[in-house]
Amino acid sequence: MAYQSYQSFSNPVLQRERLGYYGERDGAYGASSRKLSLFFATLCVVDLFGVFPIVALPKSIISCGLYGVPLVLFVITLQIYTAVVLGRCWTIAERLDPSIVAKNRYPYAAIAEFTYGKRMSVFVTVLLDLTVFGGGIPNLLVAAQNLQLLGARVSDGSLELSFCYWLLIIGLFLCPIMWLGSPKNMRTLASVSVVVCSSVAILTWISIGEDRSASGGWTPFRDITLGLPPFVQLLKAYGIIAFQFDIHPMLLTIQVDMQHKRHIGKAVLFGIVTTCSLSAVTTLLTAYRYGMDVPNNVLQILPRSWSLYLTILLVTLQLCLSSAVGNSALFQHIEDVLGASRDFTLKRCIIRSTLVWLGVLIAEILPRFDLVMGIIGGTLTGPLIFILPPLFYQRMLELEKLYSQELKRSYSTESSQVSEDPLDDSDTDTLGETRRTWYGSIGSNDSSMSMAMVRDTARKWVASLSVRCKELCRFMYSDCILAGSVIVFGIAATLASTYYNMFDARDTQRWFSCLSAWRR
Repeated sequence: MAYQSYQSFSNPVLQRERLGYYGERDGAYGASSRKLSLFFATLCVVDLFGVFPIVALPKSIISCGLYGVPLVLFVITLQIYTAVVLGRCWTIAERLDPSIVAKNRYPYAAIAEFTYGKRMSVFVTVLLDLTVFGGGIPNLLVAAQNLQLLGARVSDGSLELSFCYWLLIIGLFLCPIMWLGSPKNMRTLASVSVVVCSSVAILTWISIGEDRSASGGWTPFRDITLGLPPFVQLLKAYGIIAFQFDIHPMLLTIQVDMQHKRHIGKAVLFGIVTTCSLSAVTTLLTAYRYGMDVPNNVLQILPRSWSLYLTILLVTLQLCLSSAVGNSALFQHIEDVLGASRDFTLKRCIIRSTLVWLGVLIAEILPRFDLVMGIIGGTLTGPLIFILPPLFYQRMLELEKLYSQELKRSYSTESSQVSEDPLDDSDTDTLGETRRTWYGSIGSNDSSMSMAMVRDTARKWVASLSVRCKELCRFMYSDCILAGSVIVFGIAATLASTYYNMFDARDTQRWFSCLSAWRR
């Protein structure tokens, strides 16, 4: 008995299982009191979406006409699915190998290494860093352009400070905020950000309703057609939608900080429903009032009013707060690479400030935020959203199946060692008598046994056919088909969007660069 206990404890499979069930409960990886609840995780998701779906998404949907609604619903539905399966990957990985919790500062790359090895982890890490870093540039641009708009509207055009200078001011404001840690240390920021997003939506609706600028009257849904828009327009809208609703680089960082990690799907769903509700109302009001005349930034067409001024200030504040949460994954990885401490240190402040100012520099060079959104959303986030999560999930299911088989094999080996007991002579005599009786009955009932064998064979064949049909049905409705379809869509959309973005960037008129303006 002692030998069996030692063997089961030393078995690595059983040991991993015990760690999976008891390791985290015993506080091996930190106290649960510091973890995020479902409510705060939802707030973090809404904060990651930010105000872009409210002020910058209506133009993309309206430009696609009637087809903009199914496009955004389709892309968001796929993003919810891939976000859920990515969260399941982490849950399965924790059960198979609890030591993966030690890599919670870069969980997406940890999942990639767990499923396909080190090279895939490096590829995912580079892609994540580029996506997260590039995603902060539109935040800077929109915030700076909004402050320029605010100055022009308040002074009636007499005092207009260029957004090039506002970018520098915003960079100074962002640095102290970026020094904060992971999302579990940002509950207050996430809560304030969600209140700001809701206030921005309500104030925008008020500004649209109070617009009386058209003296000659206006036409509802002006110039919006019901026909199929150009394919290029659909690709551009796809890239912007993918960018604005992409939470995958930060999703696992939120999940590992959650108290109940299996609830990450609920947090994503609640967050998307909240943001989409605000965005849908704004898009409908904007389309009804301005039609195709709406600019990329809805605030630019709104008339002067106290609600507009307050909206601009709140949008700028939210973009800054959202950058603090959204860039956390990038900051944590760079700090690990450079050997910075996880505590608040001077080295952390220098690293994060350097990255903030690098983003400001790129924003000074490339000030077209809509094109930046399209490039990041169509080229970089496509693999992170639609290709890698289903691919990792299918591989994780295979590993989980192998783990279960190994676990059963281990248990059966131990059971056989316990139950293995040689037969005594009386049992042998009884078995021999039984065999003689059974073989003797075959000769006397040969015809009846033949019919029984035929019926038994027929039943086995019918049962086998039924099992195969059930397996085929399960395969057709399994995650394998859905995951394969999503991967194919992701590859096609990424290639097509990348091709369009290359030509759009090449054919775009000469960009206004703050650096070139300062040289003059």
